Amino acid sequence: MLGDFGTLLRQYRLSAGWTQEELAEQSGVSTHAISVLESGRRRPRLSSVARLATALGLDSAGRDQLLAAARGEPEPRTGLAPVEHVVPCLLPYAVPDFTGRRGEVERLLALAGGPGGSQARPLVISAIDGMAGVGKTALAVHTGHSLTGRYPDGQLFVDLHGFTPGRRPLEPGAALESLLCAVGVSRTALPSRTEERAQLWRSQAAGRRYLIVLDNAVDAEQVRPLIPGSPRCLTLVTSRRRMLTLDGAVSVPLDVLSHDEAVELFARIVGPDRIAGHASTVDEIVALCGRLPLALRIAGARLAHHPTWTPVQLLERIRRPQKLLTELSDRDQSVAAAFVDSYHALAPAQRRAFRLAALHPGEDFAPPALAALVDAPPAETEELLESLHDHHLLIEHTAFRYTFHDLLRTFADELLTREEPEHVRRAALIRLFDHYRHTAASAMDQLAPLERHHRPQPPAPGGTPVVFDGQVDAANWLAREQANLLVLAHHATDAGLPRYAADLPAILWRHLKRHMPAQDAQVLGARALRATRQLGDPAGEAAALRHLGLVQYQLGDFPQALDLLRQALAIQRGTGNRAGEAHVLANLGLTLTRMGHLEEALDHLRRALRLSLDIPEPAVESIALINLGPTLTRLGRLPEALEYHRAALKFYRRSGNRLGQAIVLNQFGEYQQRLRHHPEALDLYQEALDLHRDLGDTFGQAESHTLLGDALLAMDAPASALRHYRAAIDFLPHTGERYNLGRIHLGLARTHQRLGDLDTAREHAEQAVEIHTSLNIPEADEARALLDSLMEGPGRRPGAFGVS
Repeated sequence: MLGDFGTLLRQYRLSAGWTQEELAEQSGVSTHAISVLESGRRRPRLSSVARLATALGLDSAGRDQLLAAARGEPEPRTGLAPVEHVVPCLLPYAVPDFTGRRGEVERLLALAGGPGGSQARPLVISAIDGMAGVGKTALAVHTGHSLTGRYPDGQLFVDLHGFTPGRRPLEPGAALESLLCAVGVSRTALPSRTEERAQLWRSQAAGRRYLIVLDNAVDAEQVRPLIPGSPRCLTLVTSRRRMLTLDGAVSVPLDVLSHDEAVELFARIVGPDRIAGHASTVDEIVALCGRLPLALRIAGARLAHHPTWTPVQLLERIRRPQKLLTELSDRDQSVAAAFVDSYHALAPAQRRAFRLAALHPGEDFAPPALAALVDAPPAETEELLESLHDHHLLIEHTAFRYTFHDLLRTFADELLTREEPEHVRRAALIRLFDHYRHTAASAMDQLAPLERHHRPQPPAPGGTPVVFDGQVDAANWLAREQANLLVLAHHATDAGLPRYAADLPAILWRHLKRHMPAQDAQVLGARALRATRQLGDPAGEAAALRHLGLVQYQLGDFPQALDLLRQALAIQRGTGNRAGEAHVLANLGLTLTRMGHLEEALDHLRRALRLSLDIPEPAVESIALINLGPTLTRLGRLPEALEYHRAALKFYRRSGNRLGQAIVLNQFGEYQQRLRHHPEALDLYQEALDLHRDLGDTFGQAESHTLLGDALLAMDAPASALRHYRAAIDFLPHTGERYNLGRIHLGLARTHQRLGDLDTAREHAEQAVEIHTSLNIPEADEARALLDSLMEGPGRRPGAFGVS
């Protein structure tokens, strides 16, 4: 019988085309032992037989035959029906209401190649990856059923229990047992070691066309032994984690459904008749569910199983933030439970970072903000963020900026309240405010260094502060973080932190006045004013009053602007703050100029300049210089105006202040245009526009485009002027600045008049009259005269506009 084993082993080896040395290398059984076994001189050990069978890639029948010979058992009788090859069909049922995912399905089908699969290597789609409840398994199973014809040798499915409540992830050896048994290998023939099972699995899959779905994997280490070696097999792996270390993987990340897909899924679950006439309600339900398939299925099932409910009643139940996750649970399905499993898979430091990230009140955040919250070094924080992103607990919606899915934010909020004491939460929030306040001050010090001592100068926070590499870097940070800075300024009041509610607007004033709508600045300024009064801070109160006055100036409420500025002036004089007094005097001069009170404006501006030179105070000197030129130009005192224009331009060029240069260039252009030097004005306006564009200053771009339109119209180029006026009106409205909006409409009216489009000219003239009349400024007479001339011309429309 031993000779039978030796003969059989030799036959199998020769069929494989191997020498004894090659079989020894593949099996781990020594060459001497193989020689002895083939000669029949020794009884083989069963473990050696299993290794040899695995190395030879024997099917279950061949393995059983070799084991029987090793045991000395009689060979199976011939003449019996051959063992039928097992064709496993183990995919779960595909959900009938599978919705959307067309792009992902098409990509997976394309990756599968032609019929039977024609890849030159095993194909692994490791990242059908995504957050809990996003529909990874549904996609893999749906795609698997679509591919059964291409993989006729079988479709396999193994739940790896990577994130199954109450269960440990399946060991690779146990998963291999499931795969091997599914393709017909007897359990008694299974090797005991995982490595040997992996070898046997690759041998069994060799030459076969298997589709394998490895569902709910915990990591690449769990998956790697399960990948077959055959290039004719397709393996789909689903996981809540990105498997960056799984070689050969093709990533198919899965996001939430689009709005339309989410509505479609909800309708298919509850039935279209149940939601007919409730489109807006369904939209809100879908939004509250975060377009997450699991949440939509649970919400839809609740409505479907309560025939007396309307969509409005379901919405009322899930609209309560503190009850949202509770409502999105139904017996064996729960959004919160799915999140809990992902959360428990984290290390303690990762869990803490996830909780504390929920304290950030903005839409997204960058690594330095989380570093402040968790009080950790930048490198450690970046690793925490990357791990949370890999677990799909945070979304990286743009490079290095992270946000929560809405339901995960709710989940994190609940964890935060339950697991972090109030004093810990408050300390983390203060660290966050300190980070933003100090970084904002550093950015403004880069952009407006002369005004540094007019802004709060907060102490450096703990940790590693952000350092800017010049003005462009600082401006880019402010652009990225502006929304967060505004949210934080508002949140400071609600959080009972008035110091930050006062400081943040004061620090950011110079930036915000040109980059945010005046109506928003008004709300922010009012909160800052209340905070300074609550703190008993007269210097802060004067600054807040001055800022609010300039917002009213921008909105065109000049009397209110004067009142607020005069209150600020009284405080500065009362506290002996001469620099502050000079600053307010310069702002009063600007406002009075706009109102047409030119002599009074000139007096205020000259007093501001004298004070600033006396102190000295370069920041206020620059403001007085920049406003004296336009005031003197309007008074017709052109030689004096020229001196101040030149002095202001020299000042800003010497200090490197590009925004100041752009403003002076526009003003100098208006001076040249007053002298009818239109080409010279055009060049100055264009230079200013280029600077405003480089700075991302939309307010300044609107002003330069308006002035370019004025110059081109004066040069009898109405078509070119029209392009600039239209560009200006695209930039300006969001700022709330009404004076310049009136100027644009006046320019458009003149341009359309020149082009012969009198109806459109009248429409713009009417708007110019309305705006300038409401502002009670001298330009209203100019606009009214133009409208009157248009009303008297051909095509007059009776009663189109009336001004008393």
